[in-house]
Amino acid sequence: MPRKIITEQSLPLALGLLHSWQGKLTWDLYAKKLARRLKVDRIAKRSLYKHDEIVEVYHLVQARLKEQSPAEKNTDVTVERLRKENDKLRSELEYETQKVKNLQNAILRLQRNAYMVSGLDTKKLQELLTKPLSPEID
Repeated sequence: MPRKIITEQSLPLALGLLHSWQGKLTWDLYAKKLARRLKVDRIAKRSLYKHDEIVEVYHLVQARLKEQSPAEKNTDVTVERLRKENDKLRSELEYETQKVKNLQNAILRLQRNAYMVSGLDTKKLQELLTKPLSPEID
């Protein structure tokens, strides 16, 4: 006999997933996502149809999603595009942060090496390092 996947303990999770659903809602998408949440291989649509509460909430959520304006809908394509853009921007930020750290280390090495040169006036070096660059150099 097949084991029962939707139990009294897992029913609130199944209903909560439906209530929080955004984007396209189909029985297949819902079954796949619920199977991942419940950590099972798959859930047949028949087993979802057997629970009146799930069917009722499914239809309510589907009606709610249809009533939303296109601007309010959070489609999977939009979410995926934003995730990709977010990943790209995080990567760029990490690169730029590493570049700044490398430049800071180079400046510290340069200062340390300049102070170690014998006969160098450290006060004049400090003035040169703190003095802003002239506009002609930019």
